[in-house]
Amino acid sequence: MNGDKIMFEINGHTKQLGIIGYPVEHTFSPNMHNFISETVHNNYVYGAWCVKPEDLKDAIGGMRALGISGINVTAPHKVEVMKYIDVVTDGAKKLGSVNTVVNRDGKLYGYNTDADGFCMALTKAGIEIENSRILIIGAGGVVRPTLIRLIDNKPKSITVVNRTKSKAKTLAEDILKSTGFEVKTEINKLEFDIVINTTSAGMEPQENVMPIENIEEINDLSFINENTAAVDMIYNPDKTLFLQEAEKRGAKILNGLGMLIYQGIIAYELFTDTKLPDDMGERIKKEVFGR
Repeated sequence: MNGDKIMFEINGHTKQLGIIGYPVEHTFSPNMHNFISETVHNNYVYGAWCVKPEDLKDAIGGMRALGISGINVTAPHKVEVMKYIDVVTDGAKKLGSVNTVVNRDGKLYGYNTDADGFCMALTKAGIEIENSRILIIGAGGVVRPTLIRLIDNKPKSITVVNRTKSKAKTLAEDILKSTGFEVKTEINKLEFDIVINTTSAGMEPQENVMPIENIEEINDLSFINENTAAVDMIYNPDKTLFLQEAEKRGAKILNGLGMLIYQGIIAYELFTDTKLPDDMGERIKKEVFGR
């Protein structure tokens, strides 16, 4: 990875950005954000801070006291952090979580850029959401905001399947109340235009696990073909077992790297009030991730 050296000068005017989570050592956010600052000559430096859940309130108070310009928020703090900031934007309220906090003159504003980053990654890859039949595997915390943004883009249908069926049904009921959109939780016919894995199946230490394991209605990936887009929110490894098998069947495949990059770009623009070049996503992919 080439984005781990900060080449610009840090001085008394340098503004601070960062990410908080627990754990946080695995994050690539500093590599991305510091690359952006160097590229566009913005005097910001981005770090990573490991914050235990019981220290979250103090950490947010410290952000305000130290004048830190902005932070990204990752697991397990995305919901809890909403209690400690001044303004939760309408978009973040709708999605039910915050992953970006911007400090404007001591007033803290909460945004959610995750789902926007995901939809932007699909669009950039030429995957059309409108009028598509979408299958989502998994019903974890990332799925609710993703569903809401997908619904905003007018899909034909969305089906959510999960090894614990009750969790998928509870999520569908919540989405129906929030948006009026009926998310299906049963598969009547295995015909989908976009298939999205939101589970950790395929990521270390589950590299040899398929996300469809323990999903009653799906025995194999025979329903995936050259007319299907297979999307995995995992970006390490590049190609999970799910994506490998989908590619063999002729599907267009997309991993989670684009989501990571584009949510970061949106967050950086909020932090710094900067409009980044249109090709910044591709530059990050090449220069930071070597892809």
